[in-house]
Amino acid sequence: MSREFITQEIGSFRKPEYLSTTFRKGGTEVGILKERATLETLELFRKSGIENVGVGGEMFRWEMYEHLAEHMEGIKFHGFVRSFDNRYFRKGSVVSELRRTSPFHLDELRYVEAVAPEEIKVPITGAYTMMDWSFNEHYKDRHDLAMDFSDAIRQEIKELRQEWISSGRSGPLQVQIDEPAATTHPSEMDILRDTIERSIEGIQGCEFTIHVCYSTDYRILYRSLADTKLHGYNLEFANRDTLRPGSDPESRIAYQEVRDFADMLPDRFLGLGVTDVHIDQIESPELIRDRISYAIKFLDPGRIRLNPDCGLRTRSREVGFGKLDNMVRARDLIAEES
Repeated sequence: MSREFITQEIGSFRKPEYLSTTFRKGGTEVGILKERATLETLELFRKSGIENVGVGGEMFRWEMYEHLAEHMEGIKFHGFVRSFDNRYFRKGSVVSELRRTSPFHLDELRYVEAVAPEEIKVPITGAYTMMDWSFNEHYKDRHDLAMDFSDAIRQEIKELRQEWISSGRSGPLQVQIDEPAATTHPSEMDILRDTIERSIEGIQGCEFTIHVCYSTDYRILYRSLADTKLHGYNLEFANRDTLRPGSDPESRIAYQEVRDFADMLPDRFLGLGVTDVHIDQIESPELIRDRISYAIKFLDPGRIRLNPDCGLRTRSREVGFGKLDNMVRARDLIAEES
């Protein structure tokens, strides 16, 4: 039984101050700063030892909802709303038929392809979350609105896949569909399923994962998406776990749910959240090792990838690096003990 886990970054990372304070100005100078920040973040990721560097911490994006919405016709922005840790984004109303006017992430992927030989994964905000976080002033119902967001995302993925082929990269393009709103309305899981299926319909040569954080019951997700063509699930666990050491059920309370994943999705891999992105405490390698050790009681290590619970943009760059670094050290501790 192999214990060589892939370690991955699965979302955003804190922007350097020189970029965060100038990002909204736009223009050529900000474009240069995005590239500089991506290079610096990739170097941090390499120093930590993770194998999958995503797109370098999403330095080309301000925020997951607003970035995608800015490339859509039919959305009118209102004021700012609060997300996590006193961070804000512009929320929009859908006031007419949606249409994707320009690529969301093509420039980002091209740049990272050119400077990062490591494994890359492109996170894309999912259609269900885009629908749920928008005001609907045009479509007859939430399902129809979500489906049109799905069509735009499918168009995006097809173009990203074509770019991946043109770049000469080997292997599948890894696409992570970010759905933080996925289980907030359990009665709408059929809409979530339909958006996933529409977004990836007919697209070959990609590895598709979904990223969901902060659900009260992941079994709802497993049941609803079991028949989709998703290859894996990148999920949060550490936020609901204790900070006590040990591999006993009382200490590893959140990771007991890995058993449900193993039972309900026997042919998928799990991106296991092993460090909490909403605290500044950098969990020790030993604590993270204990979380992993408990999870592999239920799930073969070959089906596990290790990641933070979510993106690390809410933490400082120093704390974010410490969490990634200790995640890799924990992986190495398990390898030494096997």
